[in-house]
This record gives sequence, structure tokens and C-alpha cells, in this order.
Amino acid sequence: MSIDLNREIQIIARTGKRDYGINRTIKATKLGRAQLIILAKNCPTEKKSQIEYYAKLANIPIVEFSGSGYDLGALCGRGHVVSAISVYDPGDSKILRSLKKK
Repeated sequence: MSIDLNREIQIIARTGKRDYGINRTIKATKLGRAQLIILAKNCPTEKKSQIEYYAKLANIPIVEFSGSGYDLGALCGRGHVVSAISVYDPGDSKILRSLKKK
């Protein structure tokens, strides 16, 4: 079963607990509070590698969104660029269950 990532991100934005932004995502990963990290394709390389490092230490899965930060922001209903999302609770989304199956 393959998931529709766009739909799952919209569900997380609507029903889940999440934070937007690179700095908040780095903080959530350092503290190990996030259950999932979603990164835009054009996330700055230095920040992306920092997030990936802390996520690996905290065993937090990372999903790379195929669109830009603007696309990710629009998908979440935000009027600005969103390069990273830290998900604390996915809400009604089935994304974590499908990631655990892989």
C-alpha cells in the first residue's frame, strides 16, 4: 500500500500537533520530541544535514517532500515558505504506520 504524501501532510496540518520552521524542527529533534520530520526538497543543505544528524541520534524518521518549501507551505495552508515540519502527533494521518511497515 502506497500512501499519498500530499494528502497525509494535509491531514497532519489539519488534525495533528506540529511545528513549522527549520529552527523549531532542529530544537524538537535535539530534544527528541518529534515523532516525524518532513523536509522540503529545497531545504538549505547545512540545516538539512544538522536535522538529519539529530534525527538519526534520536531515531526520528525523516520524509523528504518532493516539492519546494513554497509548495509545502501552500499544502499546509500557510501563506509562506515552510522548509521543515516537526510532527509531534500525526492526528488522523496514517503516515507513521506506513513508515513502520517499511
